[in-house]
Amino acid sequence: MSRLYLNFVQKSFKYLILLIHVNYLDASKDIHIYEYLDEIEIVSKLEDRKKGLMYRETIPDNYGMFFVWPYEKKQCMWMKDTYVPLSVAYIDGKGKIIEIYDMVPLSKNSVCSIKASKYALEVNSGWFDKNEIMTGDVIKIKEILSHDK
Repeated sequence: MSRLYLNFVQKSFKYLILLIHVNYLDASKDIHIYEYLDEIEIVSKLEDRKKGLMYRETIPDNYGMFFVWPYEKKQCMWMKDTYVPLSVAYIDGKGKIIEIYDMVPLSKNSVCSIKASKYALEVNSGWFDKNEIMTGDVIKIKEILSHDK
């Protein structure tokens, strides 16, 4: 084989690997949350956000609480007086899931976002893994907020 041909094959192979790698890194998907959850409780008032899911002994499998803050900043949640193990996703203003954490019932330790977030979604612990929803995925925020009437 000629050197020119081998050089072409090598460069083509490197380009193909790069394309695969870039597509893998941007493997996020759009999430229509009502395809996954039957009920979403939206909390946007300060007092409602403070209470969250406190004092509830159970929550349905396909239930979520969606927190709305007035502006994007680093947010914190805790599990004081919350009996149900939960997972929380911090979500930026465009709907992108930026962080997901599992939280321990009755813990007084804060679980804070590293990056600024405008929204958070709390669900039963392990729900995100079970539904293959991960950081980088984008939740359609307008669909959720349009149900808040």
